[in-house]
Amino acid sequence: MERIIIEGVRCFQRRQSASLKPVTILIGENSTGKTTFLALVRIAWDLRAGNFAPDFNEEPFELGAYDQIASYRGGKEGCARTFTIESEAPFSDYAGGPYAVTVCAEFGSRGSQPNLETWRMQVGQYGLKADYGSGTNELALIIFTPSGSFSEKLEIGDDLFRSMRPSSLLLPFHASLQRERLPKAEKAGQRKVADVSFLSELAYDLQRLGASRPYAFAPIRTRPKRTYDPIKDVPEPGGSHVPMVLAKTLSPNRGARNELRETLDKFGKDSGLFHNVEVRRLGRTESDPFQIRIKVAGPAFNLIDVGYGVSQVLPIIVDCLRAPKGATFLLQQPEVHLHPRAQAELGSFLAFIAKEQKKRVIIETHSDYIVDRIRMDIREGKHHLNPDDVALLYFERDDGGVTIHELRIDEQGNILNPPRGYRQFFLDEERKLLGC
Repeated sequence: MERIIIEGVRCFQRRQSASLKPVTILIGENSTGKTTFLALVRIAWDLRAGNFAPDFNEEPFELGAYDQIASYRGGKEGCARTFTIESEAPFSDYAGGPYAVTVCAEFGSRGSQPNLETWRMQVGQYGLKADYGSGTNELALIIFTPSGSFSEKLEIGDDLFRSMRPSSLLLPFHASLQRERLPKAEKAGQRKVADVSFLSELAYDLQRLGASRPYAFAPIRTRPKRTYDPIKDVPEPGGSHVPMVLAKTLSPNRGARNELRETLDKFGKDSGLFHNVEVRRLGRTESDPFQIRIKVAGPAFNLIDVGYGVSQVLPIIVDCLRAPKGATFLLQQPEVHLHPRAQAELGSFLAFIAKEQKKRVIIETHSDYIVDRIRMDIREGKHHLNPDDVALLYFERDDGGVTIHELRIDEQGNILNPPRGYRQFFLDEERKLLGC
């Protein structure tokens, strides 16, 4: 996705639009919607992939019921009647591309929970709209094509609608074309069939986006343990799977060269957190317990006996390195428990992940060290990072809720034309410190 548009969700009462880049940084005061924004990015991705029943409370996010999600208008109005989540992205898998694909979803309330009422996909002159908001179990479908607009209506239940996918929404149109028995020689009929087929193939291809679903880290990663039992290494937001991943990956019989080990050790040295990470088996088989040991200086110590920041950053480093090309990561305050030097190096690591490994990171942070390091990497051309690779989104509270400002960065790493309130607190503090 290259852009997300939100309206009527929590503090985003007004329509807010924000671009997404290989490195997207969310900054601003507490309670300005940054975590909500991260949750909506994943939901927007689900909606693009054709999930008509996204989970607004999937870990590590918990947005609540409809009344907690929809913007509060105040007075007799109460909560907004509907809210919308929209996304834009280029799409080039279908012959004749690339195309700019927009997917917009409008939610209302049903049984206290968000209920998808309208789902719309737009690709140039082509479009597909599904309307299920009347509460009568009637699904109204409309397609828009250069050869005209066509509509169908179906009687279906909630469960069936939620289990449908974009490509299946076009099946009624294929059936109606078969019933019409359009002559092959009729140009208008041929165009109509071609238009519906184009939309069907595009909708089917969009569903495959689910393979690159954004992976969200918990704001506080799992607590370290002195000893671990071998368990499944199924990814989990808190990172409880990472010790098992390390046990498998860093095993002494894995061969001489280990890319994960090399990159992990390099980050540890550059950040000042550790020299290397070791796995100590407490038995002769892989089913025996094991320990994660960290070498800082001198002998290695148990993970639980070194600085807490090490256990907090390890899941981020390991999961980012293991993910395939094209993966997207949602990070909440990755700087937790890290010294400024380590925070800065984490910024460079995330830039490396985005540019060298072709992944995407969306970072909610209060760390100036992360932001400043990424700006310096732009200036120095480190990892071939340039201003177009970075989106710096400043969330500012105002009378109407929250406004998202897209701050521009030049080739020297300077922030151009920031809003008046940007970093005003820090300027005031410096003046007080200097006695001005």
